[in-house]
Amino acid sequence: MKCKLALLTVAVLLITGCEYESPLTKEHNVAVDSAVLGLWEAIPDKGEEPKQNERMMILKYSGTEYLIHYPVGKDGAYFRGYPIKIGGVSCVQLQAIGTDDGPPEKDEKDLFHVVSHRLAGAELEIKILNTELVNDDLKTTEALTLSFLKHKGNKKLFINPGRFRRIEK
Repeated sequence: MKCKLALLTVAVLLITGCEYESPLTKEHNVAVDSAVLGLWEAIPDKGEEPKQNERMMILKYSGTEYLIHYPVGKDGAYFRGYPIKIGGVSCVQLQAIGTDDGPPEKDEKDLFHVVSHRLAGAELEIKILNTELVNDDLKTTEALTLSFLKHKGNKKLFINPGRFRRIEK
């Protein structure tokens, strides 16, 4: 399970970004954005065909939580995602909840991720939290929040954009 989860984590870095042992915040009371719900596929580089295994399903789990499956398919991972707002900055915190093999083992760490998203028409852009600004070695929610707030005005707080387009039925 560890090896599979490690490989899967590498595969989903585009969406999930830096990994933390603690959440950025424990509160989640921001409503989900219904506009991002649905099936999405990664937009390939110019001249390349889209790959089936680069699809992402975003479902509403509750009024304040998403259930995200990425990549869609047998080897995909499942995430609990919830919109948060820290110091006026909107983002989504993700928690790895497992794979087809089950939940992460108790001794596995690095279960939290933070991303930003922007929806423009039928295109969803996802950026990851910059670990050079908010170090992924920080161990507590308090330390993460302080570091995040210190850099909240930095244009490079979120980096490495990944682009997805909606798959219409």
